[in-house]
Parts: sequence; C-alpha cells; structure tokens
Amino acid sequence: MEPRESAPRPQAGPGRVLSRASGAAPARRPRIRPSQQAWKNAVLVLASGYILTFYSEFAFYGQLHDPGTPTPSVFELLLLWGIYSLMASIVLTLVRRYRVASLPALLIVGAMYGWLLEGGITTTTYEDLPWSLSFTGLAWHMPVDLVFGWYFVQKWLRQRNVAFNLRAAALAGLLWGFWAVWPAEVIALRPAWFAMFAFGTVGLLLGAYWVIGRVGWSAFRPSRSGMVWTGVLFGGWYLVHTAWAVPLSLVLLPLLLGVCGWALRRNATFAVGPDLLETLAGRPRAGNLLAWLAFPLVAAAEYALWATTGWTIPSHVLGYLVATPLGFGLFFWALGYIIQPRRRPL
Repeated sequence: MEPRESAPRPQAGPGRVLSRASGAAPARRPRIRPSQQAWKNAVLVLASGYILTFYSEFAFYGQLHDPGTPTPSVFELLLLWGIYSLMASIVLTLVRRYRVASLPALLIVGAMYGWLLEGGITTTTYEDLPWSLSFTGLAWHMPVDLVFGWYFVQKWLRQRNVAFNLRAAALAGLLWGFWAVWPAEVIALRPAWFAMFAFGTVGLLLGAYWVIGRVGWSAFRPSRSGMVWTGVLFGGWYLVHTAWAVPLSLVLLPLLLGVCGWALRRNATFAVGPDLLETLAGRPRAGNLLAWLAFPLVAAAEYALWATTGWTIPSHVLGYLVATPLGFGLFFWALGYIIQPRRRPL
C-alpha cells in the first residue's frame, strides 16, 4: 500500500420515487428486524469491500502486494480487506443518502472514495502535487474500482447477455494482461503463478458479485450507528497515520472532500428516479458469471506471451500518461454536469 518510487511508477492504496405526476405513493418495504438488517448490511459491505480490494490492489499490482515488498501475511490481507470494506461502507452510504442515480454523480462519489483512500488512509495524494491529485485517486480508483468494477460489471451481469459479457471480459483481460507486466522492472514475470493468482482472485470476485445478488441491494439501509462507527474508524486511522505524517492533509483533504460534498448535495436536489443501488436489482445470470472467466483466462495468456518474448513493457508509464489527465477530465466533466444539469440524466 505504501508508495516506493515517484511517478510515473504506479502507486495504489490500500428508490424509491414519489410520482408527482400521478400522485402515487412509494411502495412500502417490509419491516426487517434490526439484527437481520445489520447482517445484510455487513454482507453487502464486505462483498463490495472485496470488489474494491480486487480492482484497487490485486488488479493494480498483478499480485498480492507491491513488487519488491515482503509477501503479506493472512492478517495483513484481512486488514486490507477491512480497510476497503470501510471505504465500501462510505461509498454505499453516499449513494443512498445523496440519491446518486447518474454516472456524473457516481464519478463524484468515486473521487471522494479515491481521495479518502489515497489522502486519508495513505499519503499518496500529497506526494507529487498537483499530479498526485489524480494518480491514483481519480485516475484509477474512481474509474476502475468504482465505476467499472463495482457498478458497470454488476449492471452487465444482470442486464446484458452472455455474448456481451464475454466480449467485455475478454477486453478487460487484454487490458489487465498488458498492465500486469509492469512489475518486470522489479521481479521476474511468473506466468504459471500469475495464472493461478488471476483465476483465484477473480473466482472470489465472481463470488462477491453472486453474494450481492443473493442478498439484494434493496436490503441496504445505512444506520446512524453504522455511519458513526465508520466515521470513528476512518477518523482514527487518518489522525494517527496520515495527518501526523503530512500536516498539509489537514487543509487539502477537507477542501477536496468539501467540493465533492457540495456537488453531491446539489445533485440530490434535482436527482430523479431510483438510486443506482435500486437499478442493480435482481441476481447476476449464471451464464454471465461464467463468461467472466474469460477475464483471467485472456489476462493470463497475454501475460505468458509477454513473459515468453522477454520484452520489458513500460505499461505503467503508458498507463500513467493516459490515466492522469483522464482522471482530471472525468472529475471536472462530472462537476460541470452537476453544476449545470441537463434534462436527460446519464
């Protein structure tokens, strides 16, 4: 989770609606016992936490940890999952409370998530200003972890056919197989190990998608006590690990989060329709889940090809040069869309 070199080497850190036209009242949800509600929330948060862990850490490094650092223990991996589950709790609460129902609003949530992670849990946001404001908070965590991995893949698993999911998985595998060879600067490429790693971690990823479908997003209802505990845990970590090490964060992080919070509050004033959690109703189709096995298959095949050729591909340099301006662009586009909302939601 800790950065090892300066950029460009990659770094990563750990509906209801009232119809005003018809006057129809929203349908009532069945009452759920507090204990039942608590475990459903916990399952959805933990499953989402693994999704964020996979795309943020495992897909980013192409292994369990930053190349050149010691292999993490089981406790360290569980702690990593716990940190991303804490981030998932924040993301899901923001989507619910601010009626996030569009791509621009989700990008703002993604920016907040990326800066909380890289500027609150770690210190990457402050290490190469202003470029580090984007890489990796806006350049990776916002579009890859949240928009692609958490939202679009879940949507496609429910609403698209097998052929579409197979194409999407194969394309994602091509991109991952190209990106994952950047650790060759530090360690030798290991095709057999990467294949086992890819299938193992993606297998857990597909399991997380399936579990979420079984529980259902309509079951997620953030509680006041849950939000308090989330704030206490994040605030405690931030004050001990980040604020003490980088005093600048005491000024910059509230400013960044304040802009995102203002945008989300403005979005909530004109948002229509169910939030994105409600649009992900239903269960992933079994055939679509199987189609996503093409993701690790294609990635492992391409990784083996690069390892066989012996070429050192600076994929991290290319990724940095493309993703850094893209992250800034997506954020300001989303901000502009919310400031001047169009009539047709995205």
